[in-house]
Amino acid sequence: MGPGIGVDAQTAIEAHLRHGFPGQRVVVQGWRTDAMSAPHVRVLRVDPETRGGLWLHVSSGASVPAPGSTATGPVGSEFVLVTPFKTLRAVELLAMVVYFHGVQELTVGDTVSVGEPWLPGSTCGHLLISAPYLLADELWTLPLPGREVRFRWVIPITAQERAYAARRGLEALEQRFEEAGLEYWDPHRASVI
Repeated sequence: MGPGIGVDAQTAIEAHLRHGFPGQRVVVQGWRTDAMSAPHVRVLRVDPETRGGLWLHVSSGASVPAPGSTATGPVGSEFVLVTPFKTLRAVELLAMVVYFHGVQELTVGDTVSVGEPWLPGSTCGHLLISAPYLLADELWTLPLPGREVRFRWVIPITAQERAYAARRGLEALEQRFEEAGLEYWDPHRASVI
């Protein structure tokens, strides 16, 4: 990675979000998770348009190989977590995802075990990496010189949903989500399995 490439990618990602969510506030969140340090990564928070709307939290920098990394592929991933309210817990969860992504690349269908509820009172203790199939494709890919960034959803799921996906496949689980009209951002949602 040449000097400045990470900063250029972060600038492009922030501009991409500002363009994709016009009129909504985009805020750089703190990144202070000592156990999972990734100083080249930050989280951008997209505030909802209206009161009671959803908060988007987007990693910025995970798509760029870390200093000293041997990763050189043409495609990189950033991660999006949606919450029903403003919370720094989203930064912590994205830090966990980015850490595991740095150890071994996370792709669509992979899961990360949180080890506790993703938000208080939730039965979801795992995070599923998914394609953002409900929103416009042009918002969830970003071509950069020599690299393409793909934004991946991070969906909180239950242990039963994770086991179901392992047995039946991601498509079968997503079909169950669709049938249930899943509100994946709801920490109190019931398991679809």
